[in-house]
This record gives sequence, C-alpha cells and structure tokens, in this order.
Amino acid sequence: MPLRQIILLTMVLVVLLTSAVSASYWFQHNYIGWLVNDVPDAVRYRQQWQQTLDGLDGLKHPAVIHYLPNGCLCRMLTLKHAQQISDKAGQSGFQVFQLNSSDAGLGDSLTLAGSSAFLSPQIAITRPDGRIAYVGAYSDGIRCNTGNSMVDSFLDSVQSLPGQTVVGLDVQTCRCRTSTEE
Repeated sequence: MPLRQIILLTMVLVVLLTSAVSASYWFQHNYIGWLVNDVPDAVRYRQQWQQTLDGLDGLKHPAVIHYLPNGCLCRMLTLKHAQQISDKAGQSGFQVFQLNSSDAGLGDSLTLAGSSAFLSPQIAITRPDGRIAYVGAYSDGIRCNTGNSMVDSFLDSVQSLPGQTVVGLDVQTCRCRTSTEE
C-alpha cells in the first residue's frame, strides 16, 4: 500500500475516532447523570407522585404506571425494558398503564396534565390499595434493561411488593434535557 494511502487512511481513522469520542462525551454530559441530583427531596417526590396518581381517572390497582416523556432521547433507551416490565406485570396480576403516550405493549393510556415535574423515564408501582410501593427510575445505568432493573423483583406477584415505599432515585441513568439546561 502506498504511503499516501496509509496517511489518508490514518487521517480518516483519527477523524472517526475523534468524532466517536466527542459524541460519547456530548451524550454523557447532556443525558447521563444521577437522578437524585434532579430531585432534592425524595419524600416530596413520592408525595407528588402519589397525589398525581390519586387524581387520575381510570387508574386501577395494583398497577404499573409508565411515564416515558415524548421528545426525549431516553425514551428510546427505556422502551424495550418498559415493554418487558408490562408483560411481566400483566402476568402477575398488575394493571398496566402509560401516561401521555400510546405505545403498543405499555397498557392503557391515561392523560396527565402538568407532567413537567417528571423529567425522565419514570415508573410507579402501586399496591392494591393505591399506595405507591415503588417510584423512580426503571434501572441503574444508561442501558435500561432487566440486567440492572430497579423493579423486576417487585413484579413477581403483588405479594412481592415491598412493605415500605421504595424511591429509586440514587441511580445514574438517562435523563431528559429541559429547555432551561445548557
């Protein structure tokens, strides 16, 4: 191979590698972070979710409630895991719902007004009496899947739900950007 082609190939590889590293850095800087940093008060967060769910018409318990914000890149990363959760929850006796979306396999659609307080994919799981058993992130890490799920163990049966509410915020996960972030 002539020296000119080797130099050209090397330059192309350097540009591609630099582009890949830059894209990865940009994505991590803009979309990956600790969810707990976005929610300074876990008790208030749980209460806000409980009030939101209490005000929804058509919600039946026990339930799995998906919130996957439209227009959020993280939605794509969470969707497959959300569908797996829906399948398992349905088989275990949970009602399955989705807020402000109509994705196949995510249960009945419910409309939630003023949902801007929930800025990333979130899931809530309720007990038969309507109280929240779990609320927070789907999983820990950027790859939202069953391998790092925060909720799969709760979905074996209604009896598998924790006695105390678990708020899953202490995770590093994909977060949606807001218009005020730079």
